[in-house]
Amino acid sequence: MSGAGGTGAGTERRSLARAVFGGTGVLSGAGVLIRLLGLASAPILTRLVGPSAYGVVALAGTISSLATTVAMMGVDLSYARFFFDGGDRSEAVERFCWRFSLGTGLAVSLLAGVGWWFGTEVLYGAGNLAVVVAAGTFLAVVTTMATTRLRIRGEYPRIAVATVTGGALGVVLSVLFAWRWRPDAWAMLCGALGGTAFTLAFLGIPPPSTLFRGSGLGAGRRGEILRMGSASAVTAPMFWVMGSADRWFLGTLAGQEPLGVYAFASGIALSGMLVNSAITVAWFPEMSREYEASPGDAAAGIGRLWGRLAALLMVTWLAVAAAGGDLLRLVADRRFHEGAALVPWLAGGVFFHGLAALANTGLVLRKTLAPTAAWWVAGAAANVALNALLVGRLGPMGASLASCASYALIAAGMTGSSQSRLYLPIPWRKLGGAAALSLAAGAFLSVPWSVSPLWSLMLKFPAGLAVAAALGGIAAPDWMRRIVPGDFLRPGGG
Repeated sequence: MSGAGGTGAGTERRSLARAVFGGTGVLSGAGVLIRLLGLASAPILTRLVGPSAYGVVALAGTISSLATTVAMMGVDLSYARFFFDGGDRSEAVERFCWRFSLGTGLAVSLLAGVGWWFGTEVLYGAGNLAVVVAAGTFLAVVTTMATTRLRIRGEYPRIAVATVTGGALGVVLSVLFAWRWRPDAWAMLCGALGGTAFTLAFLGIPPPSTLFRGSGLGAGRRGEILRMGSASAVTAPMFWVMGSADRWFLGTLAGQEPLGVYAFASGIALSGMLVNSAITVAWFPEMSREYEASPGDAAAGIGRLWGRLAALLMVTWLAVAAAGGDLLRLVADRRFHEGAALVPWLAGGVFFHGLAALANTGLVLRKTLAPTAAWWVAGAAANVALNALLVGRLGPMGASLASCASYALIAAGMTGSSQSRLYLPIPWRKLGGAAALSLAAGAFLSVPWSVSPLWSLMLKFPAGLAVAAALGGIAAPDWMRRIVPGDFLRPGGG
Protein backbone atom coordinates (compact mmCIF):
# COMPACT_ATOMS: atom_id res chain seq x y z
CA MET A 1 0.00 0.00 0.00
CA SER A 2 1.15 3.47 -0.72
CA GLY A 3 0.63 4.50 2.84
CA ALA A 4 3.05 1.82 3.89
CA GLY A 5 5.79 2.24 1.41
CA GLY A 6 4.08 0.76 -1.66
CA THR A 7 5.60 1.50 -4.98
CA GLY A 8 2.64 1.67 -7.28
CA ALA A 9 -0.97 0.87 -7.95
CA GLY A 10 -0.24 -2.71 -8.78
CA THR A 11 1.56 -3.18 -5.48
CA GLU A 12 -1.36 -1.63 -3.65
CA ARG A 13 -3.86 -3.97 -5.25
CA ARG A 14 -1.74 -7.01 -4.52
CA SER A 15 -1.33 -5.90 -0.90
CA LEU A 16 -5.08 -5.47 -0.59
CA ALA A 17 -5.68 -8.95 -2.03
CA ARG A 18 -3.20 -10.56 0.35
CA ALA A 19 -4.64 -8.75 3.37
CA VAL A 20 -8.27 -9.50 2.53
CA PHE A 21 -7.85 -13.10 1.41
CA GLY A 22 -5.33 -13.84 4.14
CA GLY A 23 -7.72 -12.56 6.80
CA THR A 24 -10.72 -14.20 5.16
CA GLY A 25 -8.91 -17.54 4.96
CA VAL A 26 -7.84 -17.51 8.60
CA LEU A 27 -11.29 -16.50 9.87
CA SER A 28 -13.16 -18.88 7.56
CA GLY A 29 -10.94 -21.74 8.70
CA ALA A 30 -11.75 -20.92 12.31
CA GLY A 31 -15.44 -20.84 11.52
CA VAL A 32 -15.27 -24.19 9.73
CA LEU A 33 -13.64 -25.78 12.77
CA ILE A 34 -16.46 -24.52 14.98
CA ARG A 35 -19.07 -25.71 12.51
CA LEU A 36 -17.49 -29.16 12.44
CA LEU A 37 -17.57 -29.31 16.24
CA GLY A 38 -21.24 -28.34 16.12
CA LEU A 39 -21.96 -31.06 13.57
CA ALA A 40 -20.05 -33.60 15.66
CA SER A 41 -22.22 -32.74 18.66
CA ALA A 42 -25.49 -32.78 16.68
CA PRO A 43 -26.20 -36.54 16.96
CA ILE A 44 -26.07 -36.21 20.76
CA LEU A 45 -27.71 -32.81 21.16
CA THR A 46 -30.59 -33.35 18.72
CA ARG A 47 -31.41 -36.62 20.44
CA LEU A 48 -31.24 -35.13 23.94
CA VAL A 49 -33.23 -31.93 23.43
CA GLY A 50 -35.44 -32.63 20.38
CA PRO A 51 -36.91 -30.19 17.84
CA SER A 52 -38.92 -28.10 20.33
CA ALA A 53 -35.82 -26.84 22.14
CA TYR A 54 -34.29 -25.83 18.82
CA GLY A 55 -37.46 -23.88 18.11
CA VAL A 56 -37.23 -21.93 21.38
CA VAL A 57 -33.53 -21.24 20.82
CA ALA A 58 -34.32 -19.99 17.31
CA LEU A 59 -36.85 -17.50 18.72
CA ALA A 60 -34.39 -16.36 21.41
CA GLY A 61 -31.81 -15.84 18.68
CA THR A 62 -34.14 -13.53 16.78
CA ILE A 63 -34.67 -11.30 19.83
CA SER A 64 -30.98 -11.19 20.73
CA SER A 65 -29.99 -10.50 17.12
CA LEU A 66 -32.38 -7.57 16.87
CA ALA A 67 -31.31 -6.13 20.20
CA THR A 68 -27.61 -6.44 19.39
CA THR A 69 -28.01 -4.69 16.06
CA VAL A 70 -30.12 -1.90 17.59
CA ALA A 71 -27.60 -1.42 20.38
CA MET A 72 -24.69 -1.18 17.95
CA MET A 73 -26.45 1.40 15.73
CA GLY A 74 -23.77 0.78 13.12
CA VAL A 75 -21.05 2.25 15.33
CA ASP A 76 -18.80 -0.74 14.69
CA LEU A 77 -18.84 0.06 10.96
CA SER A 78 -18.17 3.75 11.67
CA TYR A 79 -15.35 2.69 14.01
CA ALA A 80 -13.69 0.67 11.24
CA ARG A 81 -14.15 3.49 8.69
CA PHE A 82 -13.30 6.65 10.67
CA PHE A 83 -10.35 5.11 12.51
CA PHE A 84 -8.29 5.45 9.33
CA ASP A 85 -8.76 9.21 9.05
CA GLY A 86 -5.39 9.39 10.79
CA GLY A 87 -3.59 11.28 13.54
CA ASP A 88 -4.76 11.60 17.12
CA ARG A 89 -8.33 11.42 15.85
CA SER A 90 -7.99 7.64 15.55
CA GLU A 91 -7.71 7.20 19.32
CA ALA A 92 -10.49 9.71 19.90
CA VAL A 93 -12.76 7.82 17.50
CA GLU A 94 -11.98 4.60 19.35
CA ARG A 95 -12.85 6.08 22.74
CA PHE A 96 -16.11 7.55 21.49
CA CYS A 97 -17.26 4.35 19.76
CA TRP A 98 -16.49 2.15 22.76
CA ARG A 99 -18.19 4.42 25.28
CA PHE A 100 -21.24 4.82 23.08
CA SER A 101 -21.65 1.09 22.38
CA LEU A 102 -21.25 0.08 26.03
CA GLY A 103 -23.93 2.53 27.09
CA THR A 104 -26.43 1.55 24.42
CA GLY A 105 -25.56 -2.13 24.83
CA LEU A 106 -26.41 -2.12 28.51
CA ALA A 107 -29.70 -0.29 28.00
CA VAL A 108 -30.89 -2.34 25.03
CA SER A 109 -29.90 -5.71 26.55
CA LEU A 110 -32.07 -4.97 29.58
CA LEU A 111 -34.96 -4.04 27.29
CA ALA A 112 -34.43 -7.28 25.35
CA GLY A 113 -34.74 -9.32 28.53
CA VAL A 114 -37.94 -7.54 29.52
CA GLY A 115 -39.33 -7.92 26.00
CA TRP A 116 -38.57 -11.64 25.98
CA TRP A 117 -40.30 -12.14 29.33
CA PHE A 118 -43.54 -10.43 28.33
CA GLY A 119 -43.51 -11.66 24.73
CA THR A 120 -42.93 -15.38 25.26
CA GLU A 121 -44.18 -16.34 28.71
CA VAL A 122 -47.80 -16.60 27.63
CA LEU A 123 -47.12 -18.20 24.22
CA TYR A 124 -44.33 -20.63 25.06
CA GLY A 125 -43.84 -20.59 28.83
CA ALA A 126 -40.19 -19.65 28.34
CA GLY A 127 -40.15 -16.25 30.03
CA ASN A 128 -37.58 -17.36 32.60
CA LEU A 129 -34.95 -17.36 29.83
CA ALA A 130 -35.07 -13.55 29.88
CA VAL A 131 -31.89 -13.24 31.93
CA VAL A 132 -29.97 -15.40 29.45
CA VAL A 133 -31.29 -13.38 26.50
CA ALA A 134 -30.25 -10.10 28.17
CA ALA A 135 -26.79 -11.36 29.11
CA GLY A 136 -26.25 -12.85 25.66
CA THR A 137 -27.18 -9.55 24.00
CA PHE A 138 -24.76 -7.49 26.07
CA LEU A 139 -21.93 -9.95 25.54
CA ALA A 140 -22.62 -9.91 21.80
CA VAL A 141 -22.32 -6.11 21.70
CA VAL A 142 -19.02 -6.08 23.58
CA THR A 143 -17.64 -8.99 21.55
CA THR A 144 -18.50 -7.20 18.30
CA MET A 145 -16.60 -4.12 19.43
CA ALA A 146 -13.65 -6.20 20.63
CA THR A 147 -13.52 -7.97 17.26
CA THR A 148 -13.66 -4.64 15.39
CA ARG A 149 -10.79 -3.35 17.52
CA LEU A 150 -8.61 -6.25 16.37
CA ARG A 151 -9.85 -6.01 12.77
CA ILE A 152 -8.58 -2.49 12.33
CA ARG A 153 -5.21 -3.62 13.69
CA GLY A 154 -5.08 -6.58 11.32
CA GLU A 155 -4.89 -9.15 14.14
CA TYR A 156 -6.90 -11.81 12.29
CA PRO A 157 -5.09 -14.85 13.80
CA ARG A 158 -6.03 -13.70 17.29
CA ILE A 159 -9.66 -13.30 16.24
CA ALA A 160 -9.55 -16.81 14.76
CA VAL A 161 -8.08 -18.39 17.90
CA ALA A 162 -10.65 -16.62 20.08
CA THR A 163 -13.45 -17.81 17.81
CA VAL A 164 -12.28 -21.42 17.82
CA THR A 165 -11.63 -21.71 21.53
CA GLY A 166 -14.80 -19.90 22.58
CA GLY A 167 -16.95 -21.74 20.07
CA ALA A 168 -15.55 -25.11 21.08
CA LEU A 169 -16.20 -24.37 24.73
CA GLY A 170 -19.77 -23.34 23.90
CA VAL A 171 -20.43 -26.62 22.08
CA VAL A 172 -18.96 -28.71 24.89
CA LEU A 173 -20.90 -26.83 27.56
CA SER A 174 -24.18 -27.20 25.64
CA VAL A 175 -23.77 -30.96 25.43
CA LEU A 176 -22.70 -31.27 29.08
CA PHE A 177 -25.58 -29.13 30.31
CA ALA A 178 -28.11 -31.09 28.24
CA TRP A 179 -26.70 -34.41 29.45
CA ARG A 180 -26.12 -33.69 33.13
CA TRP A 181 -28.39 -30.76 33.94
CA ARG A 182 -31.52 -30.26 31.82
CA PRO A 183 -32.19 -31.34 28.20
CA ASP A 184 -33.89 -28.19 26.94
CA ALA A 185 -33.26 -24.69 25.62
CA TRP A 186 -31.57 -23.64 28.88
CA ALA A 187 -28.68 -26.01 28.19
CA MET A 188 -28.14 -24.73 24.66
CA LEU A 189 -28.37 -21.03 25.52
CA CYS A 190 -26.23 -21.23 28.65
CA GLY A 191 -23.59 -23.21 26.78
CA ALA A 192 -23.46 -20.56 24.05
CA LEU A 193 -23.27 -17.83 26.70
CA GLY A 194 -20.25 -19.46 28.34
CA GLY A 195 -18.49 -19.78 24.99
CA THR A 196 -19.11 -16.13 24.11
CA ALA A 197 -17.76 -14.98 27.48
CA PHE A 198 -14.57 -16.96 26.89
CA THR A 199 -14.22 -15.51 23.37
CA LEU A 200 -14.50 -11.99 24.75
CA ALA A 201 -11.91 -12.69 27.43
CA PHE A 202 -9.47 -13.88 24.74
CA LEU A 203 -10.14 -10.92 22.42
CA GLY A 204 -9.65 -8.38 25.16
CA ILE A 205 -11.08 -4.90 25.61
CA PRO A 206 -9.39 -1.48 25.70
CA PRO A 207 -7.74 -0.29 28.92
CA PRO A 208 -9.63 1.88 31.45
CA SER A 209 -8.01 4.98 29.96
CA THR A 210 -10.10 4.36 26.86
CA LEU A 211 -13.34 3.30 28.52
CA PHE A 212 -13.50 5.96 31.27
CA ARG A 213 -12.04 8.96 29.47
CA GLY A 214 -14.02 11.29 27.25
CA SER A 215 -13.32 11.12 23.54
CA GLY A 216 -12.49 14.79 23.12
CA LEU A 217 -14.32 14.86 19.79
CA GLY A 218 -16.47 17.86 18.97
CA ALA A 219 -20.22 17.57 18.56
CA GLY A 220 -19.91 17.83 14.79
CA ARG A 221 -17.44 14.97 14.57
CA ARG A 222 -19.50 12.76 16.89
CA GLY A 223 -22.56 13.48 14.81
CA GLU A 224 -20.73 12.55 11.62
CA ILE A 225 -19.72 9.19 13.09
CA LEU A 226 -23.23 8.44 14.30
CA ARG A 227 -24.87 9.58 11.06
CA MET A 228 -22.91 7.03 9.08
CA GLY A 229 -24.20 4.29 11.33
CA SER A 230 -27.65 5.81 11.76
CA ALA A 231 -28.96 3.70 8.90
CA SER A 232 -28.88 0.88 11.45
CA ALA A 233 -31.81 2.54 13.21
CA VAL A 234 -33.75 1.36 10.15
CA THR A 235 -31.77 -1.68 9.06
CA ALA A 236 -31.66 -3.22 12.56
CA PRO A 237 -35.40 -3.91 12.79
CA MET A 238 -35.44 -4.82 9.10
CA PHE A 239 -32.64 -7.32 9.65
CA TRP A 240 -34.62 -8.75 12.54
CA VAL A 241 -37.67 -9.11 10.32
CA MET A 242 -35.60 -10.84 7.64
CA GLY A 243 -34.10 -13.24 10.16
CA SER A 244 -37.17 -13.96 12.23
CA ALA A 245 -40.42 -13.49 10.26
CA ASP A 246 -40.04 -17.01 8.86
CA ARG A 247 -39.64 -18.45 12.34
CA TRP A 248 -42.61 -16.60 13.79
CA PHE A 249 -44.83 -17.55 10.84
CA LEU A 250 -43.79 -21.19 11.13
CA GLY A 251 -44.13 -21.23 14.92
CA THR A 252 -47.62 -19.79 14.70
CA LEU A 253 -48.93 -21.68 11.67
CA ALA A 254 -47.08 -24.99 11.89
CA GLY A 255 -45.96 -25.41 15.52
CA GLN A 256 -42.68 -25.87 17.35
CA GLU A 257 -41.55 -29.15 15.78
CA PRO A 258 -41.62 -27.97 12.12
CA LEU A 259 -39.96 -24.76 13.34
CA GLY A 260 -37.26 -26.81 15.04
CA VAL A 261 -36.63 -28.80 11.85
CA TYR A 262 -36.43 -25.57 9.86
CA ALA A 263 -34.11 -24.00 12.44
CA PHE A 264 -31.74 -26.97 12.32
CA ALA A 265 -31.69 -26.94 8.50
CA SER A 266 -31.08 -23.20 8.65
CA GLY A 267 -28.14 -23.83 10.95
CA ILE A 268 -26.59 -26.08 8.29
CA ALA A 269 -27.27 -23.52 5.55
CA LEU A 270 -25.83 -20.73 7.66
CA SER A 271 -22.43 -22.36 7.33
CA GLY A 272 -21.99 -19.95 4.43
CA MET A 273 -22.27 -17.07 6.91
CA LEU A 274 -18.81 -18.06 8.11
CA VAL A 275 -17.39 -16.84 4.81
CA ASN A 276 -19.73 -13.82 4.72
CA SER A 277 -18.58 -12.74 8.16
CA ALA A 278 -14.92 -13.41 7.41
CA ILE A 279 -15.10 -11.32 4.25
CA THR A 280 -16.85 -8.47 6.06
CA VAL A 281 -14.37 -8.54 8.93
CA ALA A 282 -11.36 -8.34 6.60
CA TRP A 283 -12.79 -6.37 3.66
CA PHE A 284 -14.10 -3.13 5.12
CA PRO A 285 -11.11 -2.02 7.18
CA GLU A 286 -8.63 -3.09 4.50
CA MET A 287 -10.40 -1.46 1.56
CA SER A 288 -10.98 1.69 3.67
CA ARG A 289 -7.25 1.80 4.39
CA GLU A 290 -6.54 1.31 0.66
CA TYR A 291 -8.97 4.03 -0.40
CA GLU A 292 -7.69 6.57 2.10
CA ALA A 293 -4.10 5.89 0.96
CA SER A 294 -4.92 6.63 -2.71
CA PRO A 295 -8.52 7.74 -3.38
CA GLY A 296 -7.91 8.40 -7.05
CA ASP A 297 -6.29 5.08 -7.92
CA ALA A 298 -7.89 2.59 -5.54
CA ALA A 299 -11.24 2.05 -7.33
CA ALA A 300 -9.83 -0.26 -10.02
CA GLY A 301 -8.18 -2.60 -7.54
CA ILE A 302 -11.17 -2.56 -5.20
CA GLY A 303 -13.60 -3.35 -8.05
CA ARG A 304 -11.44 -6.19 -9.32
CA LEU A 305 -11.20 -7.76 -5.87
CA TRP A 306 -14.94 -7.18 -5.29
CA GLY A 307 -15.67 -9.46 -8.24
CA ARG A 308 -13.39 -12.17 -6.93
CA LEU A 309 -14.97 -12.06 -3.51
CA ALA A 310 -18.39 -12.42 -5.15
CA ALA A 311 -17.08 -15.52 -6.94
CA LEU A 312 -15.90 -16.89 -3.59
CA LEU A 313 -19.47 -16.47 -2.31
CA MET A 314 -20.69 -18.55 -5.28
CA VAL A 315 -18.24 -21.33 -4.48
CA THR A 316 -19.41 -21.24 -0.87
CA TRP A 317 -23.06 -21.53 -1.91
CA LEU A 318 -22.23 -24.46 -4.14
CA ALA A 319 -20.40 -26.27 -1.32
CA VAL A 320 -23.23 -25.77 1.16
CA ALA A 321 -25.97 -26.66 -1.34
CA ALA A 322 -24.13 -29.81 -2.41
CA ALA A 323 -23.15 -31.10 1.02
CA GLY A 324 -25.71 -29.56 3.37
CA GLY A 325 -28.56 -32.02 2.90
CA ASP A 326 -26.26 -35.03 3.19
CA LEU A 327 -24.64 -33.61 6.32
CA LEU A 328 -28.04 -33.05 7.88
CA ARG A 329 -29.06 -36.66 7.19
CA LEU A 330 -25.70 -37.85 8.50
CA VAL A 331 -25.61 -36.05 11.85
CA ALA A 332 -29.19 -35.33 12.90
CA ASP A 333 -31.88 -37.49 14.40
CA ARG A 334 -34.33 -38.89 11.82
CA ARG A 335 -36.99 -36.41 12.94
CA PHE A 336 -34.94 -33.61 11.33
CA HIS A 337 -34.27 -35.25 7.95
CA GLU A 338 -37.08 -33.57 6.04
CA GLY A 339 -35.13 -30.33 6.42
CA ALA A 340 -32.49 -31.50 3.91
CA ALA A 341 -34.51 -30.18 0.96
CA LEU A 342 -34.52 -26.69 2.46
CA VAL A 343 -30.76 -26.25 2.62
CA PRO A 344 -30.04 -25.09 -0.98
CA TRP A 345 -32.69 -22.36 -0.81
CA LEU A 346 -31.64 -21.18 2.64
CA ALA A 347 -28.01 -21.18 1.46
CA GLY A 348 -29.16 -19.03 -1.48
CA GLY A 349 -30.39 -16.45 1.01
CA VAL A 350 -26.99 -16.56 2.70
CA PHE A 351 -25.28 -15.99 -0.65
CA PHE A 352 -27.37 -12.92 -1.43
CA HIS A 353 -26.83 -11.64 2.11
CA GLY A 354 -23.09 -11.80 1.49
CA LEU A 355 -23.48 -10.07 -1.86
CA ALA A 356 -25.50 -7.30 -0.19
CA ALA A 357 -22.71 -6.80 2.32
CA LEU A 358 -20.19 -6.44 -0.51
CA ALA A 359 -22.56 -4.01 -2.23
CA ASN A 360 -22.10 -1.67 0.73
CA THR A 361 -18.54 -0.96 -0.43
CA GLY A 362 -19.17 2.22 -2.39
CA LEU A 363 -21.63 3.52 0.20
CA VAL A 364 -19.17 2.97 3.05
CA LEU A 365 -16.39 4.72 1.15
CA ARG A 366 -18.73 7.66 0.49
CA LYS A 367 -19.75 7.55 4.19
CA THR A 368 -23.47 7.38 3.45
CA LEU A 369 -25.66 4.36 4.18
CA ALA A 370 -29.11 5.86 3.56
CA PRO A 371 -29.67 3.69 0.44
CA THR A 372 -28.81 0.63 2.52
CA ALA A 373 -31.67 1.44 4.88
CA ALA A 374 -34.10 1.95 2.00
CA TRP A 375 -33.31 -1.40 0.38
CA TRP A 376 -33.52 -3.25 3.68
CA VAL A 377 -37.00 -1.80 4.17
CA ALA A 378 -37.99 -3.03 0.71
CA GLY A 379 -36.49 -6.46 1.36
CA ALA A 380 -38.16 -6.83 4.73
CA ALA A 381 -41.54 -5.89 3.28
CA ALA A 382 -41.07 -8.47 0.53
CA ASN A 383 -40.02 -11.05 3.10
CA VAL A 384 -43.11 -10.61 5.23
CA ALA A 385 -45.40 -10.65 2.20
CA LEU A 386 -43.80 -13.80 0.80
CA ASN A 387 -43.90 -15.58 4.15
CA ALA A 388 -47.56 -14.68 4.57
CA LEU A 389 -48.24 -15.99 1.06
CA LEU A 390 -46.12 -19.13 1.10
CA VAL A 391 -45.74 -20.53 4.63
CA GLY A 392 -49.39 -21.48 5.01
CA ARG A 393 -49.26 -23.36 1.69
CA LEU A 394 -45.74 -24.76 1.58
CA GLY A 395 -44.66 -24.76 5.21
CA PRO A 396 -40.88 -24.62 5.79
CA MET A 397 -40.18 -24.70 2.05
CA GLY A 398 -42.24 -21.54 1.61
CA ALA A 399 -40.18 -19.81 4.29
CA SER A 400 -36.97 -20.90 2.55
CA LEU A 401 -38.11 -19.48 -0.78
CA ALA A 402 -39.16 -16.22 0.87
CA SER A 403 -35.74 -15.82 2.46
CA CYS A 404 -33.84 -16.39 -0.78
CA ALA A 405 -36.01 -14.05 -2.86
CA SER A 406 -36.03 -11.16 -0.41
CA TYR A 407 -32.26 -11.20 0.13
CA ALA A 408 -31.81 -11.26 -3.64
CA LEU A 409 -33.91 -8.09 -3.90
CA ILE A 410 -31.72 -6.32 -1.33
CA ALA A 411 -28.47 -7.41 -3.00
CA ALA A 412 -29.59 -6.20 -6.44
CA GLY A 413 -30.91 -2.88 -5.18
CA MET A 414 -27.90 -2.09 -3.03
CA THR A 415 -25.47 -2.93 -5.81
CA GLY A 416 -27.17 -0.44 -8.12
CA SER A 417 -27.25 2.28 -5.45
CA SER A 418 -23.62 1.74 -4.49
CA GLN A 419 -22.39 1.83 -8.09
CA SER A 420 -24.27 5.07 -8.73
CA ARG A 421 -22.41 6.78 -5.87
CA LEU A 422 -18.95 5.34 -6.41
CA TYR A 423 -18.43 3.45 -9.63
CA LEU A 424 -16.24 0.37 -9.29
CA PRO A 425 -15.12 -1.50 -12.45
CA ILE A 426 -16.60 -4.87 -11.47
CA PRO A 427 -16.17 -7.68 -14.06
CA TRP A 428 -19.89 -8.41 -14.51
CA ARG A 429 -19.48 -10.59 -17.61
CA LYS A 430 -17.18 -13.00 -15.80
CA LEU A 431 -19.45 -13.03 -12.77
CA GLY A 432 -22.45 -13.83 -14.98
CA GLY A 433 -20.68 -16.85 -16.46
CA ALA A 434 -19.61 -18.03 -13.02
CA ALA A 435 -23.15 -17.62 -11.69
CA ALA A 436 -24.64 -19.67 -14.53
CA LEU A 437 -22.16 -22.50 -13.94
CA SER A 438 -22.65 -22.54 -10.17
CA LEU A 439 -26.45 -22.58 -10.50
CA ALA A 440 -26.42 -25.48 -12.96
CA ALA A 441 -23.93 -27.44 -10.88
CA GLY A 442 -25.83 -26.72 -7.66
CA ALA A 443 -29.07 -28.12 -9.09
CA PHE A 444 -27.21 -31.32 -9.95
CA LEU A 445 -25.18 -31.63 -6.74
CA SER A 446 -27.82 -30.67 -4.18
CA VAL A 447 -29.84 -33.89 -4.51
CA PRO A 448 -28.67 -37.09 -2.76
CA TRP A 449 -26.45 -39.32 -4.87
CA SER A 450 -26.90 -42.30 -2.58
CA VAL A 451 -29.18 -43.57 0.16
CA SER A 452 -26.13 -43.41 2.43
CA PRO A 453 -25.36 -39.74 3.20
CA LEU A 454 -21.66 -40.48 3.77
CA TRP A 455 -21.33 -42.28 0.43
CA SER A 456 -23.25 -39.48 -1.27
CA LEU A 457 -20.77 -36.93 0.09
CA MET A 458 -17.82 -38.98 -1.10
CA LEU A 459 -19.27 -39.31 -4.60
CA LYS A 460 -19.98 -35.60 -4.86
CA PHE A 461 -16.62 -34.37 -3.59
CA PRO A 462 -14.51 -34.73 -6.78
CA ALA A 463 -17.30 -33.28 -8.93
CA GLY A 464 -17.72 -30.32 -6.60
CA LEU A 465 -13.98 -29.72 -6.50
CA ALA A 466 -13.84 -29.67 -10.31
CA VAL A 467 -16.69 -27.15 -10.54
CA ALA A 468 -15.07 -24.95 -7.88
CA ALA A 469 -11.83 -24.96 -9.88
CA ALA A 470 -13.75 -24.04 -13.03
CA LEU A 471 -15.40 -21.14 -11.21
CA GLY A 472 -12.00 -19.94 -10.09
CA GLY A 473 -10.75 -20.19 -13.66
CA ILE A 474 -13.60 -17.99 -14.87
CA ALA A 475 -13.42 -15.34 -12.16
CA ALA A 476 -9.68 -15.25 -11.45
CA PRO A 477 -7.66 -17.10 -14.09
CA ASP A 478 -4.40 -15.41 -13.10
CA TRP A 479 -4.82 -16.53 -9.50
CA MET A 480 -5.61 -20.10 -10.54
CA ARG A 481 -2.36 -20.23 -12.52
CA ARG A 482 -0.44 -19.17 -9.43
CA ILE A 483 -2.24 -21.34 -6.87
CA VAL A 484 -0.70 -24.56 -8.15
CA PRO A 485 2.94 -23.53 -7.48
CA GLY A 486 1.76 -21.80 -4.26
CA ASP A 487 2.70 -18.26 -5.26
CA PHE A 488 -0.54 -16.48 -4.41
CA LEU A 489 0.17 -15.42 -0.84
CA ARG A 490 3.87 -14.76 -1.38
CA PRO A 491 5.03 -11.13 -1.63
CA GLY A 492 4.02 -9.86 -5.04
CA GLY A 493 1.21 -12.43 -5.44
CA GLY A 494 -2.48 -11.56 -5.95
